[in-house]
Order: sequence, then structure tokens, then C-alpha cells
Amino acid sequence: MASAFPDGIHADGTVYPIVPGGYAVVGAAALSGAVTHTVSTAVIVFELTGQISHILPVMIAVILANAVAQALQPSLYDSIIRIKKLPYLPELGMGHHE
Repeated sequence: MASAFPDGIHADGTVYPIVPGGYAVVGAAALSGAVTHTVSTAVIVFELTGQISHILPVMIAVILANAVAQALQPSLYDSIIRIKKLPYLPELGMGHHE
């Protein structure tokens, strides 16, 4: 984005600068949210950066990455539990009564 729009984005007579670090933070939050299968990484990013202005892009990226990761692979924490053969709660099917 910064190379495509070096002067920023011009809209409504205002120039919105492109901050590459913002894109990096959103990508890092999405990656950690996808790996851990948690949305709490977005809150951790807000606490670390202190930037509430990036709340919408971070939340959208973390939720989308989390949804895609849950559809494609098991959680990192679930994988560690299974590798170490620790006891865990079984999968409960919705609507099945035994």
C-alpha cells in the first residue's frame, strides 16, 4: 500500500497517510490468533500498542483468520495435548443425547 500510494490516500480533501507498521501489527495479530485459535490476541495487541484507532482492522483480521484456521486445522494447544497424551474433554456433538 505504501508503494502504491506514496503520498497517502486522498479522500474528502483530507490526506490519510499509509503506515506500514499498522499493516504489520494487523498481520501479526491475525497470525497469532490463527495459530492459537483465540480472539484474545486482539486485546493483547491493543494493550501492547496502546492504539485504539486500529481496533476495527485488528478485530476483523483476527476473527477471519481464526475462522479459517478452525476450519482447516486443530488448535496449537489441542495438538500439544494430544502429542503429550494428556486427558482432554471429548468432542460433544450438538443435539446428541446418550
